[in-house]
Amino acid sequence: MVETKSLNLSRPIYILAYHPWLDGFEKYFVPHLSWLRENGFETISLESLIQYLRGEEVSIPERPVVITFDDGTIENYTVVYPLFKEYGFVGTVFAPTANKFIKMSGTDWWKDVESQGILKTEGHSHTHALTFVNDHVEDFYTGEKQNLGAPIIKGLEERYGAPIFGLGYELVSRRFIPRMDLIEICVDYVREQGGITFFEKEGWKEDLFALVSKYKGNRGRYETEEEKGERIGNELELSKTIIEKAVGNGKRVRFFAYPFGAHDSDLVQYLKKLGYVGAFTTDAGGNHVGDDPFLIKRMVILEENSFGGLPRIFREY
Repeated sequence: MVETKSLNLSRPIYILAYHPWLDGFEKYFVPHLSWLRENGFETISLESLIQYLRGEEVSIPERPVVITFDDGTIENYTVVYPLFKEYGFVGTVFAPTANKFIKMSGTDWWKDVESQGILKTEGHSHTHALTFVNDHVEDFYTGEKQNLGAPIIKGLEERYGAPIFGLGYELVSRRFIPRMDLIEICVDYVREQGGITFFEKEGWKEDLFALVSKYKGNRGRYETEEEKGERIGNELELSKTIIEKAVGNGKRVRFFAYPFGAHDSDLVQYLKKLGYVGAFTTDAGGNHVGDDPFLIKRMVILEENSFGGLPRIFREY
């Protein structure tokens, strides 16, 4: 059974989820840390949280809180880490591991912060991606570079004129795979019409929609269930392997935050198969003994007064 210092078991444990790369993050994060410390809150580890949810024997402080950070950006090291050392808090960073993210923020700091027991790095998928999920053409690639915060789009051909189909969340979707000849027809047409200057022409999009309209009902295929399972399994396993290797010292990735908060029963089974013991949603609310450890709720903080501010979130305390 759960052992506590004097925790009222009818009160939930709340988890705060931050995105340190957001503009203005530090301005409200520091007051949040001060408020938590002044009001007697103590951070607990994810291991303790899981034991609590399972009803296992674990010591929980009277005023517990879990603090997590999504996307693994360098601000976790330059901003969060020194503040947590100052305040005596611990937390968890959920980091995607594709090259796009590694190039921006690196991995050397993962080992440093974990060795000191201040921040742990856990899974957030490899690519944190969107993917094509239907045959509806939404737009065409014009060469505009995505900003650094934009998600990766699996299957996107970065060539002028390539069709952009309907998008969905990669880890919970059956992928649509476009016909290559359809892509080539659009790309060739744009090249023949002047390349990038084609997009300066009035009505250029209508010209490309006219081309793809001839392929209505025959624009590609959907992956099989076997292909979907292999793709998602690779995403999860690669993420896990990269983090464990980078941190070293026997590190085992056991926790996961669903990219975009998207999850389903199949994804939960993939996670369990790979040895994960808990996963975090973006569904708001607190967590009680007996709750599903793969549907853990979090309060996603995007500004100082999200959900009415910390006093309102923790009003039961």
